[in-house]
Amino acid sequence: MLSVAEAALLARDQAAQPWKQAFVCLLDRPVSRDHLADRIAERIGYAPRFRRKVDGWPLPGWTDDPGYLVLGHVREAALAAGETLQQWLAARLATPFDHAHPLWEAWLVQGAAGSLPALVVFSHPALVDGYDNVHLLQELFDEHPVPIAPAQPGWQPAAEEPGWGGLLARLGNPLQVARDAGAGLTGMVENAVRGVAAAPRTHHVAGVEVELDTLRFVRERYGCTTHDVLVAVVTAGVRGWLIDAGGVLEDQVALVPLAITEADALGSAVGARVAPQWIVLPITEPSPVARLQAIATLTQARADTGLSVPVSDLRDLAGFAPPTLHSLAAGTVAAGRPHSVWIGNAPGPAERRYLGQAGVSGFYSLLATTDEQRCTVSINSYRHRVTIGVTAVAPVRQFARDVSNELGALRGGQ
Repeated sequence: MLSVAEAALLARDQAAQPWKQAFVCLLDRPVSRDHLADRIAERIGYAPRFRRKVDGWPLPGWTDDPGYLVLGHVREAALAAGETLQQWLAARLATPFDHAHPLWEAWLVQGAAGSLPALVVFSHPALVDGYDNVHLLQELFDEHPVPIAPAQPGWQPAAEEPGWGGLLARLGNPLQVARDAGAGLTGMVENAVRGVAAAPRTHHVAGVEVELDTLRFVRERYGCTTHDVLVAVVTAGVRGWLIDAGGVLEDQVALVPLAITEADALGSAVGARVAPQWIVLPITEPSPVARLQAIATLTQARADTGLSVPVSDLRDLAGFAPPTLHSLAAGTVAAGRPHSVWIGNAPGPAERRYLGQAGVSGFYSLLATTDEQRCTVSINSYRHRVTIGVTAVAPVRQFARDVSNELGALRGGQ
């Protein structure tokens, strides 16, 4: 059965205003569509929700898609003359999923990095719960080149009715029916699914890459964390974006999800729970150093609880964990507190990962905006470099410049 939180997340994906994530993997050699489909078929059993859709009423649930075909979710595209990958990504973020099938699609995009392709996976955050359901990309990559074997037939969808069938099955358990009714579960699901009305929204995409060593230098200079430095440079980017947009410069409430350790989360796939954390970004503060100090003070309160998960623990997770961590971070919007900025930070491995024989030379991600959000910022580290992907409701022209200037000012102590 669909949880209330999952229903609330799914409600944010509407035809007029799609809500999805994009994970971009730059490859160092070509991969064919058939080989990609074979690898997905081989590994998708570890991410079973990527074969499932939401079906049934009044108690919707995740059910195997009887029409599921791997090749139905694997596609190819080539950038048009003069088209950038960022423009292509923005257009795809504005294209809704087909809710008659599992909410994801993989694209091999030619021309994304010269003659080399990019693997781009779009997915809905509700596919991932961090326990039984991780992101498909966490399972596709290996630490060493591993040949891709031809797909073997054998999977068959389960004959299960999550909606009325699930409700009828519960009639044999009056206690559970009473609990569901007492919790107002059906009504809450209905409100979550139907209570959000979306207006059309245009997205603009930008990104920047920075050296991890530069971030570490600033961290050591000011006695803060690398995460603090990243939030500070993102604050500078958002500040510059607001100035370029010509609006009133005001401090912005940001949702900055954080991985925390709890007893009931130790059995999860990532050994942690990603919890919401809201901070007020010091947009109106003109000094880069003062902005960093203010952010470090705001984040210290959570660090003092002792619940924060060390970055090394997240970086060393099995497989390729950033897509799972970012999906969980996106899901914290269900906590419901209004905010204009979302900042997700997912550390990744220092060593190269492989898709078959192709190495992943670079990785970044994006998240469409929803609700009151005006921009989202997805931070990833991979192979000692950090990428920052931005999705915003107005053009983002100078984000890379503003991040670079902020790092330069912090290095110089301004």
